[in-house]
Amino acid sequence: MAYSIYEVIFGALLHDVGKMCQRAYGSMKAVPWVTYDMESTLCPKNKHQAYTHKHVLFTNAFFDWIEQRKISFPDGTVLKHVADAASFHHAPDKAPEKAMAWMIALADRYSSGMDRREKDEEEEETSSRETYRRLPLQSVFDEIVIDPKRPAPTKNAYTLSVLNPHAPAALIPLPWTGESPSLPENYKAVTELWIQEFQKIKDMPELSPRLFEEVLLGLLERHTWAIPSSTMDIPDISLFDHSRTTAAIAACLYRYHEEKGELENPEAVKNESLPKFQFIAGDLSGLQSTLFTLESQGVKGVSKILRARSFMLSAITEAAALETLETFSLPLSCIIQQAGGRFLILAPVTPDMEQRMESLQRDIDQWLLENYTGSLAFHLAASPCFPGQSFKSNGLHGIMADLALAVENAKHRSLGACQQGVIKREFRYDKACSTCGVRLAEDHSEDEYRCRTCQKEFELGRRLTSANHLVWEKGETEDKNAIPVLGLHLFLLKQEPTGVRPDTAVSIRRLKPESDKAPWAWRILANHIPRFSDERDLQDPKYDGVPKEDNQYFHGMPKTFAHIGAEAKEFSHEDNDYRGKPFLGLLKADVDFLGYVFSYGLKREDQQKSRFTLSRLAQLSRMMDLYFTGYLQGVIKNDFPDTYTIYAGGDDLLLIGPWRQMHHLAKRMRESFGAYTGNNPNLTISAGLSLLHANYPVNRAVGEAEELLERAKQHDPETKDRICPYTGAPMIWPQFSQTLDSAQWIHDRMQGKQKVGTGFVYQILTLAGDAEEVAKGDVSKAGWRAKLAYHLARNVPGKKDEKARSIAEWLKRLGLDNMFHTVANEPGITGWRLPITIALYRNRK
Repeated sequence: MAYSIYEVIFGALLHDVGKMCQRAYGSMKAVPWVTYDMESTLCPKNKHQAYTHKHVLFTNAFFDWIEQRKISFPDGTVLKHVADAASFHHAPDKAPEKAMAWMIALADRYSSGMDRREKDEEEEETSSRETYRRLPLQSVFDEIVIDPKRPAPTKNAYTLSVLNPHAPAALIPLPWTGESPSLPENYKAVTELWIQEFQKIKDMPELSPRLFEEVLLGLLERHTWAIPSSTMDIPDISLFDHSRTTAAIAACLYRYHEEKGELENPEAVKNESLPKFQFIAGDLSGLQSTLFTLESQGVKGVSKILRARSFMLSAITEAAALETLETFSLPLSCIIQQAGGRFLILAPVTPDMEQRMESLQRDIDQWLLENYTGSLAFHLAASPCFPGQSFKSNGLHGIMADLALAVENAKHRSLGACQQGVIKREFRYDKACSTCGVRLAEDHSEDEYRCRTCQKEFELGRRLTSANHLVWEKGETEDKNAIPVLGLHLFLLKQEPTGVRPDTAVSIRRLKPESDKAPWAWRILANHIPRFSDERDLQDPKYDGVPKEDNQYFHGMPKTFAHIGAEAKEFSHEDNDYRGKPFLGLLKADVDFLGYVFSYGLKREDQQKSRFTLSRLAQLSRMMDLYFTGYLQGVIKNDFPDTYTIYAGGDDLLLIGPWRQMHHLAKRMRESFGAYTGNNPNLTISAGLSLLHANYPVNRAVGEAEELLERAKQHDPETKDRICPYTGAPMIWPQFSQTLDSAQWIHDRMQGKQKVGTGFVYQILTLAGDAEEVAKGDVSKAGWRAKLAYHLARNVPGKKDEKARSIAEWLKRLGLDNMFHTVANEPGITGWRLPITIALYRNRK
């Protein structure tokens, strides 16, 4: 029989759906007798001649349920073929189409990189205690080891639930306790939700195979992200990541053998020594410089522009990935990683691979040159070709190392495929774009003259806040709402898509977690922005210093940077007015040693213990990105709502918020990242925190934060895991937390009837600076101890005994003994520049 690539893909995506059903219902009585009668056909036997791998019966029963509910698969795919592809993956030689079944059987094994997969599943299902139904998914972060000298990671497990990235608690793994008696009930609840959602496909418009695959991927991610694909060995690979990487490998096998004319030849498919695969990587360079190219900080709608640019940069990466899939006729499942301006795609080996890559690179380069005049560059690179047997742990690592080198080499040829080497743009200065100041202004809107690129970004920023769906289309269009990105068109829609054109739609996803009538996949965006919740908010006296032109806002409108800065003020009952500087805080952070984490974190010296597999690599990337795009955004939305997300994803973030609150957000970020990764000592994060006025150039503040971040990482290059605030001294995170406590303590001393004066606190700040200079060798400042004793005696309020106790408390807080010497293991007065600065800024009138 003839079979299509999407029959293989759908079969691969659903080949293990029976595991979810089996763990939910347990007893084989839940399987219809017609399906149970296929035991001898679908299930292999063990050495005792007993049938094993009975989850395939549940998989087969699921397809019977699909047929009974009359849920249609796309044109060009036959449900019976998909069911056979999924159900025969443990008995491929018994399948009606053996070559198709072998594609999924091999992909199933390659995905996990395990020779012993068959044995594992046999042992899993024959366990008399049904352990497989009670073991949760272990966190993949538990397997990361980059330094054997660090404490060993502990084991952690997820609570089985439907994925909601903006509900933070569900994404935090809990300490491993082994079997969970309540897990079968959780399986049942999730499985029933899966069935409810799957039935909604009936009510969707006609879908192309590509859109149907995207819907399937979305359903699988939401419902199987916390289900282990196997409970033997280490149950840390989710069913979702195993299924999507299985589909990717199977699709590549199909395309490879299609090219060879071997789709009906199972022996050719089973040949594991021929090089049939390669990886394609994409990397977008110039993100930060492009993001902050502004004519001046006074650019109208700067926050909207930044929001739109950040989204557009991620859209360019996404469009490049989609274009790569189109070029090689591959499904969405072949995108193994996509985050932070990078993607990784699994592709088949084809004779014209190099020519297609060159053509694609040329098209991308030309578009970027025309729209960004050289500030952005996208680099495509391919790994060496490799055989299926290299998916085993010991082979994949070397291939990924070669690919990383190819990407670095590609960066030396930025925009090299363009036909022109020099960009000639001549125009009068007053004709320059009022937003970027680099390109020729072409569009006139709201008293602003913008270039085509900046005008497109401005319109994008306007639509982005109210958009509920994101649609990608290929081909020509006359729709004025279309935003061209590379060779595709992007649409941001308020309403659910109707009138979908299967021949042109490439991707349709919802942008918000609220349920649609149709189960479109969810595109998780890190785009939280502060908004006015009530029109009366603008009358709050804390906004008195905000320029009047910034006060033309109403309910639901985003706050300006000036309003966000004003949120740092605190109401003083003593003055019956607001106190504090209306500064902004800019937090820049990224994961430490990330390249090493992905390259070596899963590798082991003993190859038998190596965890470097395709499915783990995919899961590690997805879960790392989910912290920044999902989990942290939930924290911000719930607890730090006045924080503006410029970007967050992949392994880094850039946030702007009220300066006072940003200290606590930084602390919360480190704590939550630790909890999210199971407090693995090998996974840490560093940050830089700068301060700025609302009218201060953001690009300059970002540069300062970047320098502070680099200083934090270089203070101790072997461990990193630090924050460097605007006072310039890197510190470990526990010290930063203690610093915030000290800042609050000083602030409290500056309130009430027995308060200390601002002048005294300034003197402490000066003496802290003197102590720092002495520590560096400047003996001319050695009198700081005597001066400190004098100022304490003169300025600390209270009578004799009370005063003595207060002075002793000050010394203790300053990390000094009664002889003014630094107490062991304390930073001493030299670490007090930050807490004093915080306290002083909070009390400015």
